[in-house]
Order: sequence, then C-alpha cells, then structure tokens
Amino acid sequence: MDTKRFRVVGVRDEDADDYHLYVTNLSREEFFPADLAQIYRCRWEVELLFRELKTQYDLDEFDTSNEHVVKILLYAALLSLLVSRDLLDLVTEQADDELVFPGTLGGDLPVARPAHPPRTR
Repeated sequence: MDTKRFRVVGVRDEDADDYHLYVTNLSREEFFPADLAQIYRCRWEVELLFRELKTQYDLDEFDTSNEHVVKILLYAALLSLLVSRDLLDLVTEQADDELVFPGTLGGDLPVARPAHPPRTR
C-alpha cells in the first residue's frame, strides 16, 4: 500500500485575528509556516488571475489544438490585462473619484442620478 504523509500548518493572520490552515506534503525542514503561507497566497493570486483571464478574454472558448495559438492568445490576454490595470491605476491616482467613477459615493456605492440634469427655462 502506497501511503503519503501530510502535515497541517496553522499560520496566524493578525489582520483577521484568525488562523489560516494549510495541508501540505512539503518538508518541515525546508518550508517554514510563513513560507507556506506566502506560497499559498501566490498560488491563490495565480488562480484569481486565470479566472479573470477566462472571464474577460474568453480563454476557455478557443481552439487549443495549436500550441502556438494558445501561447499567443495567452500572452496577448496577459499583456492586455496588465496594461488595463496599469491604466486604471494611473487614472485613479491622477483624478478625483467622482470624475473617474461618476455616480458613486467615494468610488464605492452607486448613486441614482438622472442621465441628464433637468433643464430649467
């Protein structure tokens, strides 16, 4: 019978006043709890990135029989995503929230406003 050994590692999250638990087969001698937390944070960011790429760029709906096409589409989507994020960051740094995101209160909540202000005669 082939058995595998795992360990459960708890890392305290001071901001959330909670613990994050990780199940891993990485060795205790090579990977300290803080290392595991960082690895899992990075892995989760990769998962979120691919979910965003799939939804924003329909990457789950293209022909994958040609490796070169897959690579080109993936690189194009990644570059597009990075550029759009940088542009959004630049715009939000340089402008007032109300100008960048009209109709919001501090950029958070939508505010119902008429499309055009009422005309006075």
